[in-house]
Amino acid sequence: MTPAPTPPLGDCQLCRHRKHLWPHKSKRDGLVRNLCGGCHESASLAEERGGFIDFDQAHTHGSDEDLLTWLRGDL
Repeated sequence: MTPAPTPPLGDCQLCRHRKHLWPHKSKRDGLVRNLCGGCHESASLAEERGGFIDFDQAHTHGSDEDLLTWLRGDL
């Protein structure tokens, strides 16, 4: 059995650390972000709970209350 290829190294679009990256396609805005494993999991969980991945997404696609909730970190 052939081992899976190692994901490419790069700067995570959320935490900005240089790590192996996986594409994450947002259910909310359809954008693909290259995220490290930890940020990929956090982004998936945030969307499952009805939240946003980052400030730009909350600002563009959310209400004022959604944005405040994201800024407070309530989700």
